[in-house]
Amino acid sequence: MNINKEIIGYCPNFYKIMNFVPYEDDIISEKLIKLYQKYIFKIDINNLEDVERIKQLDHVVNKYIDDYLFRKEMQKEILNIRVKKDAKDLLKEIINSIIKIFNNYEEYTTRVIYISRWI
Repeated sequence: MNINKEIIGYCPNFYKIMNFVPYEDDIISEKLIKLYQKYIFKIDINNLEDVERIKQLDHVVNKYIDDYLFRKEMQKEILNIRVKKDAKDLLKEIINSIIKIFNNYEEYTTRVIYISRWI
């Protein structure tokens, strides 16, 4: 099987993401989609950690497209990403930061709801 087809098999939202048309002035969305495409086709398909990371990235970018509030939060936070000078793989570090932003957003927006009983 072609490696690219196998990679796309791990990314169920690939075509939805590639067909997303951002607003005219939305440079961040364009860059994020380019990073997504560049990263998923760069990984080693035999490395389970890389495969898991592209699954997470696919979910994150899909959430970015679907959720307006997350998109605004990501656009604000993505400007604050810092990468160490001695980083070996710059693209991998940026992707890890994007996934971390998503995890923080999920933790922040998901609250424990306490239902009390009225006596």
